[in-house]
Amino acid sequence: MTETSARPRRRSAVSRPAAVAPVKRPTTGVFRPHVRGFGFVDLDESVTTPDGTTVTSCFVPPPLAKGLLADDRVEIAYQVEQDGRATASVATLSERVRTEVFGVVEPGLVLRLDPHLGSGRWTLQGRVEDLPIGAAVLADITGPGTADPSDEWEDPVAADALLERVRVRHRLSQDYPAAVLAEVDAVADAKPRRGSPTRRDLRHLPTLTIDSPSSCDLDDALSVYAADADGGIRVCVHIADVAAHVRAGTALDAEARRAGTSVYLPGWTRPMLPAKLSEDALSLVPGADRDALTVEMRIATDGSVTAADVSATRIRSDARLSYEAAAEALGGGSPEQVPAEVLDALRWLRTAGARLGLQRLLRGGVEARRVEPDLTVEVVEGTAAQVAARPSNPANLLIERLMVAANEAVAGWIVDRGLPGVFRVHPAPGPQAAPALEAFCAASGFHPGFGSTLTPLDLAALSAQLDAAADDTATAVWDVLLSFLGRASYTPQAGAHFGLASTGYLHFTSPIRRYADLAVHRVIHAFLAGGRDTEAFADPAEMTALCTHINAASRTAAQAENQMRKSLWLAELAAADRDAVYPARVTGVGPKGVFVTLDRSRVSGMVAVRELPGRGWSVTADGLALADASSHRLGYGDVVTVRITCADVESGQLELALAGNGGGPPATVSRAPRRRAPRQTVR
Repeated sequence: MTETSARPRRRSAVSRPAAVAPVKRPTTGVFRPHVRGFGFVDLDESVTTPDGTTVTSCFVPPPLAKGLLADDRVEIAYQVEQDGRATASVATLSERVRTEVFGVVEPGLVLRLDPHLGSGRWTLQGRVEDLPIGAAVLADITGPGTADPSDEWEDPVAADALLERVRVRHRLSQDYPAAVLAEVDAVADAKPRRGSPTRRDLRHLPTLTIDSPSSCDLDDALSVYAADADGGIRVCVHIADVAAHVRAGTALDAEARRAGTSVYLPGWTRPMLPAKLSEDALSLVPGADRDALTVEMRIATDGSVTAADVSATRIRSDARLSYEAAAEALGGGSPEQVPAEVLDALRWLRTAGARLGLQRLLRGGVEARRVEPDLTVEVVEGTAAQVAARPSNPANLLIERLMVAANEAVAGWIVDRGLPGVFRVHPAPGPQAAPALEAFCAASGFHPGFGSTLTPLDLAALSAQLDAAADDTATAVWDVLLSFLGRASYTPQAGAHFGLASTGYLHFTSPIRRYADLAVHRVIHAFLAGGRDTEAFADPAEMTALCTHINAASRTAAQAENQMRKSLWLAELAAADRDAVYPARVTGVGPKGVFVTLDRSRVSGMVAVRELPGRGWSVTADGLALADASSHRLGYGDVVTVRITCADVESGQLELALAGNGGGPPATVSRAPRRRAPRQTVR
């Protein structure tokens, strides 16, 4: 699930009565800059002042923020002002974790920092005479405010320059520490132990993988037994047994934990595990014997999973199919390209997936759908290119259902045994989600009829309608829906997953690319090895710390991918004809303006109040629109035509104005009729 960007961010995280409460003693925290020159310090520990004000983060004004970089550790003194904002009066650098910066060369051979790193200008040292003004530069930090260029790009918005900018922002490195590389060969060259009494040999089962043609890290494979006398189908979901080869306490494990996840950017991938392992030695490639953890599920005729167990196994994949090849084979086309026994297994898997779909439909929630735009932007051979998005097909849905079922089955297996785990939870959205999404859907031609709060069944009913809708409309609704649903997170406590309508869920199926899955595998291995007391497992504090860390790593990976794609689109929009106009929809409302999303690229920007015709624009009582003094409204779901006033690749900000309007009401707005906000209950 994705996070919403439709609301203005609070300036500081403070729970308070309004009071002035100076704090004289130093407090430590981590600095995070804002692209407009100020910043915040997230405190290591919350502080309660004598008047009872609790402070968790502190606003850093521009003069103090200058010279600080993202992720700097700082000492601050601050005061809580009458408006409740905690504001720093002193901010002193105590530790700098970054070793390089990125920015653009300005006259005087100074470097204007990427605004996501910090504000101000840095002095360039070394051989800088030939650096062209306006070039993008990667530079090694040599001292306070000084850096030595190590690479340059004459075009600062070239795809490879944008990639480097995003990489530096998020401290993403392609390289692995030497200690990690020293362990890789030993792990890759280790031979599987033959005849292990604790590992079931399932190499006799026809086994296949289904994945994207470009995927190299194959985590999962499938086998299936034909229906028994009662109609039950046993499905085996085999997952690469990374934990058996990447041992806890090794340099390889420490680096995987630090990364938390593989990172996939347009034109660049940083695997959690080095490619020699993730794409070869541990990947479930065809024809190779591989260790696996297998969850075996019995799926009844009504789609319920009546039994599930987990075991260590040895498997051999017989065929690798792309989603397209699997869908074609199931549709009756070119079956000769698929071995007969694999085709038979694929057909039984289709039946199992259809049964699981029945239960998913009954309980509600959302299933995988193509929610990407028809057109996306990728980096092909170092150059940005528009690429048609690959549409989803029945094979995608089959795999999604089987993986969700496997993850739920393992979550239940762990909970039933009283074991610790890394669970994936997703809370229900807040009360504003239902009326806002209702308004957006109504403006888009749908009447979902939500109550005061969203339910998983509401999501399923809306999803069924979107399946038959035009792509642009469906994608727009999905964008808003996912923004209100928010992100799921990792936690050591089992809990519900609202988006999937699941009572218990975790990640088990991708240990090559996600550390959360690897941690779950280690819990399973400890139990299978006979561990029955708390000493065999990580303690609660350690599991909590792990969940906090991998949540942050997952957010970083998602932010990096989103920023890279948006940067590529912004570079294209900035170079477009100034008179170009774009169809868009309002996807958010705030006191400073409305957020709109362009139909074609799905890039979001703001139409500020100052760009709107008329006067007196303010947020309506229901929070769903802006209205002016003449009662003109502009709100969720309204279709607009916009022009670009500023596409800032460095900051990532897109500023827009309504196109084709004069002094009257917005001429390009399709306004929804006035609606009475549904009654809301306080829960």
